[in-house]
Amino acid sequence: MALRLVQVGEGHPRPLVLAFLVGGDLDPKLRAAFGPRSCIVADGVAKGPMMGELLEFAHQRAGVREVSRLALIGYSAGCQRVRALYLAGVRASAYLLADGTHASWPSDEWQIAWLRELAGEARAGRALVVATHTMQGYTERLPKGQAFCSTARVLRMATGWKLDRAGSLERPVVTREGALWVYSYASADIDAPAHAAQLVRVVPELCARHLRAWVGAAEPPRTAQAPGLPINLLGILVTLLLKSTSRS
Repeated sequence: MALRLVQVGEGHPRPLVLAFLVGGDLDPKLRAAFGPRSCIVADGVAKGPMMGELLEFAHQRAGVREVSRLALIGYSAGCQRVRALYLAGVRASAYLLADGTHASWPSDEWQIAWLRELAGEARAGRALVVATHTMQGYTERLPKGQAFCSTARVLRMATGWKLDRAGSLERPVVTREGALWVYSYASADIDAPAHAAQLVRVVPELCARHLRAWVGAAEPPRTAQAPGLPINLLGILVTLLLKSTSRS
């Protein structure tokens, strides 16, 4: 298990932030972005434990008894864990999907439908969704069986926005409706440094700019399941939150 406790957090209940495919070198930036109140748990790999085990870890390592707000962060393939949690019935208050909204090529409808639904929730102000993409398109030209849909294309299909313009790290092109935000970053067609910058720079910046206020607000529109969600580690949450089979 690659789970680690980034920050214990304060109080009962407290916000819980779960970050996927996020390495330990980002821990100081995550703590600075969210402030001292949130419990932050991160996983350095894309695939791993689902909600029951994640809550158990937060309880055992940080003494979390109640979760007031839930934030899910995915970078690159870590966004697939966010997708799997959503499809398993987990609903967070805030989401950050950093250059990882991939799908198969051509895409299957279910790979877009969950994000389209989530975008609708954000447009209505019931959840915060912040997504980013670069302009890398090489993924769709890989050999048969290896190709996958670019992050920009998936976001276009899910939001209905053109997303055909992009800007620098300092001045990205931002498209917004309600609590749905898409940040478009310029890149070459194949651009590993641009993708890496989405983690080391963009993730902490957008956590501080958007997610911190949302998960720490006195009355945000939606919590993980209900206000002051009690953690029953003997099975209630596992039954409630993992009620459907997750898909990778």
